Amino acid sequence: MFATRKREIDCGLLAKSLIFQWPMLFLQYYLWIAPHLLLGWTLVASFRRGMHRRLPIFFAYAAFETFQFLTLLALSLLSPFPRDIYNWTLVLETGISSCLMLAVIYELANTLLLTQSSRAELLRPLLRWTLVVLMFVAAVSSAALSGATVRRVTNIFQVLDFSSSLVEVGMLVTLFLFSRTLHISWRNRATGVALGFGISACINLATTALRSGLGKSAFIAVDITQMAAFHVCVLVWLVYLYLPNRAPAFAGSGLGKSDIQFWDQELQRITGR
Repeated sequence: MFATRKREIDCGLLAKSLIFQWPMLFLQYYLWIAPHLLLGWTLVASFRRGMHRRLPIFFAYAAFETFQFLTLLALSLLSPFPRDIYNWTLVLETGISSCLMLAVIYELANTLLLTQSSRAELLRPLLRWTLVVLMFVAAVSSAALSGATVRRVTNIFQVLDFSSSLVEVGMLVTLFLFSRTLHISWRNRATGVALGFGISACINLATTALRSGLGKSAFIAVDITQMAAFHVCVLVWLVYLYLPNRAPAFAGSGLGKSDIQFWDQELQRITGR
């Protein structure tokens, strides 16, 4: 009788726990699947609009993220679940994704900022070598690992991802501060890509600090928040794809014909003296 009663209590507790857990499980699966479905849509739409020619590295990044999702989804559906294979696949693909992210940052900075700056020849090598150093540090750290585990390799890629987020936030701040000076249009699709990355990076930096402060108890909340940030990022990209694209506006930045004639007359008057 007691054993039967105990089983009933256990079943009741299990049912209650499932009732409270299923909304969280639904949210986790939604934030994992929905953004990548939208990313696939973004990939097709960007190809139709020729973004694979204007931003080829970003297009490759989006394609790889979609491939990574499909690979992990296929592994998660296998029975029995190959946990070790899944974890190592996730770690390795995350490393490739982080390196592609750094390349996308360089591409966006070159497209939006460096091409509009008179100091481009100085800034371009500086940015390039900064990104190379970040990847080199990650590679050296990986090679130095003895008895590498999933957790150790993941920590390295998390550092690389954190560095990428810092650069993305810096680029977003630069866009906000100098958009008028550099004549950057906020309706430009490249700007939309940078804006999406910047929003996601800001949230990721905040949640990384939260995870460091609260430890393992905050892991689930941090993961959900970061997945939601990526969801917002993809939505921003998708919205910008369907907005009328505007190239950087240079109207008013150059001298008009009347201005040129005026300065030519002044120059002749001065030299005539």
